[in-house]
Amino acid sequence: MQRLDSRIYNDIYNTLINLIPEKWEKICLYATVIGGLKGEMYFYYFPKKLIKTKPVNCYEIANRFGLDENTYNEEISKLYTKVRNLKQLIRQNWTNVTISVDKKFFNAEYRFDNLINSRYSDEERHLIWCYRYLNTPIESLSKKDQNLILSYKENSNIKPIIFVEEITNLEKLEVKNPILKV
Repeated sequence: MQRLDSRIYNDIYNTLINLIPEKWEKICLYATVIGGLKGEMYFYYFPKKLIKTKPVNCYEIANRFGLDENTYNEEISKLYTKVRNLKQLIRQNWTNVTISVDKKFFNAEYRFDNLINSRYSDEERHLIWCYRYLNTPIESLSKKDQNLILSYKENSNIKPIIFVEEITNLEKLEVKNPILKV
């Protein structure tokens, strides 16, 4: 897979941090892109607090900070468009990507999973992703969800092809979207 110019990653990075109206320690984003238009995206961030707190889902931010929900969702849609553009730039048939941002480190993990014929539903993949990337404790889950995670762990010995891109020279730009400032 070809290495991309970091400008697209810098654009995604700045869009992400502009969507979070408080100090944070880490951001994890998941997106699927199947074909040209079909897919989903969500991200979580860990607020910077003295006491460790649960990650915040991007779809809770507008309500949590009293932002206009429609405007905020439009900004999330713009972010998804930028993530979808990665598919055009990389010219590989990846199906899902996990982007992790920690301080100035930016990792993009591209996976080539067969999502159309997956044994897991979108909701189940979301739960598995939260377990893997957000370190959701298995004991905090319902028995049904715990069984799903245990089944996933037993059957995860077949690893799909993964490509990881790590970028370390990103620059934080000024907040371009004052509606998100708190």
